[in-house]
Amino acid sequence: VVNYSIPMAIHRVQANGKVSADIGKVAIERGPIVYCLEGIDNQNIDQVSMTNVTGLTALFNPRLLNGTETISALDGSGNKLFTAIPYYAWNNRGVSKMKVWIPKQ
Repeated sequence: VVNYSIPMAIHRVQANGKVSADIGKVAIERGPIVYCLEGIDNQNIDQVSMTNVTGLTALFNPRLLNGTETISALDGSGNKLFTAIPYYAWNNRGVSKMKVWIPKQ
């Protein structure tokens, strides 16, 4: 048995300022994986935003596609703001809204 572990930090990626629809927004990446918000996990998807200090934590969800890393966002008080899933996992649980670019406060 060979076990291999590659650390994959969570990064915020600023949108290109030349794309007017994405000005002031950020995306979430973990290693090479782009994450998105899906309406199934985030009932308030149109009101979601984050700051530079929003806590982002990777968590393993064994129920999503037989096991997938998700990212939970927490505010300074530890309240859950949203859940992000890998972009490739979007729309596997039914039709819902999706968002990659998240407004930044």
